[in-house]
Amino acid sequence: MKIIPLQYRMSEDEYFLFEEKAEAKHELINGNLYEMSGVSIFHNNLVLRLSMFVYSLLKGSEWQLTLENFKVKNSDGNFFYPDIAVCYPNVQKHYSEKPILIIEVLSDTTRKYELVDKFIQYQKLETLDYYLCVEQEQHVAFFYQKQEDGEWIAETFTKDDQQIQFPKISISLSLKNIYTP
Repeated sequence: MKIIPLQYRMSEDEYFLFEEKAEAKHELINGNLYEMSGVSIFHNNLVLRLSMFVYSLLKGSEWQLTLENFKVKNSDGNFFYPDIAVCYPNVQKHYSEKPILIIEVLSDTTRKYELVDKFIQYQKLETLDYYLCVEQEQHVAFFYQKQEDGEWIAETFTKDDQQIQFPKISISLSLKNIYTP
């Protein structure tokens, strides 16, 4: 990830205007812009497959599904582009502050960032209960679920028939749903 340090703290409106004109997407974290890297066909296909599947499960519900060009804002005023987010209704024009589920597709260049740094930032989202990270080229999913006491538990899924449960949004999916075209 390329870091673009700023000389001053951008307002939200300045950030949105900058993003509209920029050739690449940038996350705004602690006053710095982080240029997002391009995606592979594996990444693209996983995001497409997952979003279509999750959308079909949520159809008719109040939940709002957003994709990788829509931002999430945490309590520190930082903005991120998750690959997929399921949010409470009434999202803002450019972002949501209320996701319940975030899904990220991992790559060699983003794995550490998404499993560590981004997850730390995402935990500041009061409404977030589920964080799912899926590998691109192997059938592996890392699932984090917030407990009633605010602590997070982690589980790794490696078998196609294992079900990943999201009880608060009344859906579940398996690795087969994620990886089978």
